[in-house]
Amino acid sequence: MFDHKRIAIGFTSIVLLVVGLSSTSIILLASIAKDMDQLYQHPFSVSNAAKSINFHLVSMHRHMKDVVLAQNNKELNHAVQQVTSHERSAQKNFDIIFERYLGDKSDINSAYRLFINWKPIRDEVIQLMQQNNIQSASRITLNKGAKHVGKLNLQVDKFVNFAFEKAESLHARAQKKEQYALIGSIALSFLVISLVTGFLVYLWRNLIKVQKEKAHKNHLIDQHIMIATLDLDANIIEASNALCRFLGCTQKDLIGQPSHFFDNSVDAIEQESAIFQVIKTGKRWRGEIQHQVDNHISWASSSIIPNNDENYSLIGFTNILTDVTNKKLSIEDQLTTLLNRRRYDEIITREMKLAQRQNYNLTLAIIDIDFFKKYNDLYGHPNGDVALTKVAHTLKTAMHRPNDYAFRIGGEEFALLFSESNKEDSEAFLNNIRKEIEALHISHADSTVCEWLTISIGAQIINPNSTLTQEQAYILADKALYIAKDKRNKVVINE
Repeated sequence: MFDHKRIAIGFTSIVLLVVGLSSTSIILLASIAKDMDQLYQHPFSVSNAAKSINFHLVSMHRHMKDVVLAQNNKELNHAVQQVTSHERSAQKNFDIIFERYLGDKSDINSAYRLFINWKPIRDEVIQLMQQNNIQSASRITLNKGAKHVGKLNLQVDKFVNFAFEKAESLHARAQKKEQYALIGSIALSFLVISLVTGFLVYLWRNLIKVQKEKAHKNHLIDQHIMIATLDLDANIIEASNALCRFLGCTQKDLIGQPSHFFDNSVDAIEQESAIFQVIKTGKRWRGEIQHQVDNHISWASSSIIPNNDENYSLIGFTNILTDVTNKKLSIEDQLTTLLNRRRYDEIITREMKLAQRQNYNLTLAIIDIDFFKKYNDLYGHPNGDVALTKVAHTLKTAMHRPNDYAFRIGGEEFALLFSESNKEDSEAFLNNIRKEIEALHISHADSTVCEWLTISIGAQIINPNSTLTQEQAYILADKALYIAKDKRNKVVINE
């Protein structure tokens, strides 16, 4: 809220100050007249602009040396940015001189041409550095580049000298108008008081308007953006109502409670630890969280931003979330959270092309749960869903590399896609997965191969030189699965 009392005191102080200044200006402003205004508008502005150009020219040349001394692309790009920044500033000051210079315009044109002709020299040095030709770049910078900048400095100095002479002339004229300045200063004092009064009234009204608009925006953020403020231990300080709706609770339920970064999935503890390792160093974390309310699972894209005080000490975090449940459900199997068949078709096409370009093997494995129909008939479909979920979790855990993928492609059938493995390594890897499924000890009394739930796996090694299509690779892996299912709890690989 704005402090209206302080604003009123400030307004009164301004009026008193202006009255005092206007009284003294009756004497002091006698020397200020129209010519003094011209003095500021023309000679002074031209002189300042010319001095500023010389400063930026020197800075441009200095940063060109940084270009030559750059040790890597990051330093090179930074130095180029600095050169470009000073070049733009010099250009703006040339614009001032073009507009306000009262002398011979040909002087400006000569200087500006020199300025424009410096750019090809700069570009040549940068290009040589990008080609790692440091010696040539250094030679041009220290010789042709330095001479060109020096010549340009001398040309710009003409503007400074002309501006000084013009200033002396205008100052002499201003002294003759002292009596007119006396009358003008009195009128100006009343005008300033009127303007300040009008401005403060305008400011007062706009401050109230801004306050209302800010409250409206805060309301919109609260209702439509999922955001929370957390302390150093990730306890919740503030939370928007939009976030509360996503979590299925109220602000009262959240404030002061541990956030766990709003993830309550089975992997929440590990994820929370991983997040803290990132954000405690002052770096932003981006990722995905899963939140379950009763039997409803939602997903959100999460961004956690460290907050610092004026001394740059870490004081907490801001957590911004975006609901991606609909998008997630469109690419994930809802029961197992594995990628679905639609996503399988997209990924295998992309990965086969990538493997061909980068010359490595892909392994496509098709997995089927042994005697799963019997399992459902004996234990019921709810227990069947639990078994599917456990098998899927084991498969997902095994796929720990960035380009390893696990899919549920229908019923009790799954697919794995992983890279850079030969037949022997793939067979050992898949047999480990088969043993891990058996080691889950999910009872299966109607199985003829084991007392526990088991899987059969058929796989196809896709060589980078192979002409196999996506469909052909799947058919061959499926044929291998058919052979594996002849004995059950078996891995069969084609090459």
